[in-house]
Amino acid sequence: MATKDHLAEGKEMRQTVPREEHAGWRAPKDRPDPVHVLEEQDATREPELVPIRHGRMLVSAFTFFRGTAAIMAWDLAHTPTTSLTVQACGDAHLSNFGVFAAPDRRLVFDLNDFDETLPAPFEWDLKRLAASFVVAARDSEFADRDQRAAARAAVSEYQHMMAEFVKMPFLDVWYTRVDVDRLLELLAPTTRKKGLSRVRKGIAKAQRKTSLGALARFAEKVDGAFRIKPDPPVVVPITPDQLAASEALIRRAFADYGATLSPERRIVLSRYHYADFARKVVGVGSVGTEAFMLLLMGERDDDPLFLQLKEAQESVLAPYAGASEYDQHGERVVQGQRIMQAASDSFLGWLAASGKDYYVRQLRDMKGSVDVATLDPKGLRTYARVCGATLARAHARSGQVGQLSGYVGKGAPFARAIEEFAVAYADQNELDYQALLDAERDGRIAVERGV
Repeated sequence: MATKDHLAEGKEMRQTVPREEHAGWRAPKDRPDPVHVLEEQDATREPELVPIRHGRMLVSAFTFFRGTAAIMAWDLAHTPTTSLTVQACGDAHLSNFGVFAAPDRRLVFDLNDFDETLPAPFEWDLKRLAASFVVAARDSEFADRDQRAAARAAVSEYQHMMAEFVKMPFLDVWYTRVDVDRLLELLAPTTRKKGLSRVRKGIAKAQRKTSLGALARFAEKVDGAFRIKPDPPVVVPITPDQLAASEALIRRAFADYGATLSPERRIVLSRYHYADFARKVVGVGSVGTEAFMLLLMGERDDDPLFLQLKEAQESVLAPYAGASEYDQHGERVVQGQRIMQAASDSFLGWLAASGKDYYVRQLRDMKGSVDVATLDPKGLRTYARVCGATLARAHARSGQVGQLSGYVGKGAPFARAIEEFAVAYADQNELDYQALLDAERDGRIAVERGV
């Protein structure tokens, strides 16, 4: 089918789901209690870690928003929804973008969290992204016009990039990526020198986040062998009495993980041996799901490899978008990530152990993020454009670009509609945040702060 036909199909979708219907948000009467949604998730998580999750979410309305993927999934499914399906991130808020090393060792900027990835309507990701910019702008006490401008910038750039992708051969779209030098070029014209300097320092810091750097931070030599240093409750190594049983389980699971890698990457993995293993608390919304760090060592003391094993549960989108084609949720995460990212971690894989699914990636591989709190309103708008363009590229790899571009168009109507939704949903987020604060006050939930 020709591109013009796909564009026409996208425009026809406007008759089925008018773009202006995306504007605004009003909670339906049957909307679930947001605290109850979180409690349902807590029931599937490690009980001793749940108070840490609550504590991290209660720092601010913005950190609360980071943990609300399940709450917002219900809400998004009860808004006007198109049939324009893409491989969706499922949690496309602004803090889930960042820099990391591609296999060619160049730093790239891309989406970096795929716990909830699943094929779903494209606008669900875009609405969550736009809302996150309004929430972040409020956290920085920006004026209303600046909150709106940031959300609108993300959507406008999404539209612009989709229009550009329509003109390109699909292979060129597939290979498109934002290197860190391009990121700096995009930020430079509208970011103050102080803010740009902080971004450069953040990039330099990311470049130092290697497995060797992690060895100095997380491990120490004990009786001639490297062991992970305890830092409870964030980092808890296995105890000597757990070692025998755990090692057998780890080695068996590790062999299964190796089978999910390509042959040349299995060769690299075979050059490393098991050294130590620990539980490590990560993220905000993910806290309570099991996450582990695995230390492998090569033949030299300066040749470590840190891997992260993170539990993968059913996507929060599944009740509304349908079950994954993959029975193993670790595989769901990995395959979704490979589809959406322009360049993915060489050690991405999956395994199952003790009845749970996990995905595996490098723990530290030049990973870093933009500190949004340091951006002024103009800088936040620029960052919003970068994220909007990045999300468009991620969606273009699996969605029908002509249909997407035909639907969103190039003008203001669609961007304004999503802007209105983002502002209204930020209001909802504040109400939900207050509900969690009230739950703490009433003793309904346990909270551990500062961890």
